[in-house]
Amino acid sequence: MEERVDGRKLRFQHRRGEVLAAATEHALDQGLDGLSLRKVAQSVGVSHATLVHHFASRDRLVAEIVERVLAETLAVPDLPRDEPDPLRAIWRRATGESGRRHVRLFVAITGQAMYGDAAIGEAVAASMRQRTELIAAGLVEHGCPESEALPVATSLMACLRGLFVDLLTCGDEQRVHAAFEDAVSELENRVARWRG
Repeated sequence: MEERVDGRKLRFQHRRGEVLAAATEHALDQGLDGLSLRKVAQSVGVSHATLVHHFASRDRLVAEIVERVLAETLAVPDLPRDEPDPLRAIWRRATGESGRRHVRLFVAITGQAMYGDAAIGEAVAASMRQRTELIAAGLVEHGCPESEALPVATSLMACLRGLFVDLLTCGDEQRVHAAFEDAVSELENRVARWRG
């Protein structure tokens, strides 16, 4: 028997990315506390049914928002593969005016993950593992022994998270940027040793 194609689903399939972008903007402005499909639907100008159709549940929508925010905070999608200084490029973007919105929600998301919101916790854990593995693969490309790559990548991610929190809560830009440069210098020294 031939599977029936839902014409309505096909007609609105292209809107999913648009709806996710609008829902992410809502979360960037309002945070994830008290986030509901109805609130997001009202905020982004779609029906509750449209959100349910595209994301099935609040947990699924939250997971996708979390992934999008972490990707925007800890990656530069348009960064050329041969960028000579990817870590500084990511830092500049994350700490620039528009990047700080993502950093603020990133910090809030990681905080909420520690207080039992299962959907957020799972999304953060999966995304952080993926990003740590990507950094580890990049480190291996720069000469890091594979046995050291994940621990070094984990340390780097922890350093960035801590610096983001410090920057947002204390606002001492000069000190935090200097701390970032110190961490990068340490990493550059390691890379030089790996390359021998």
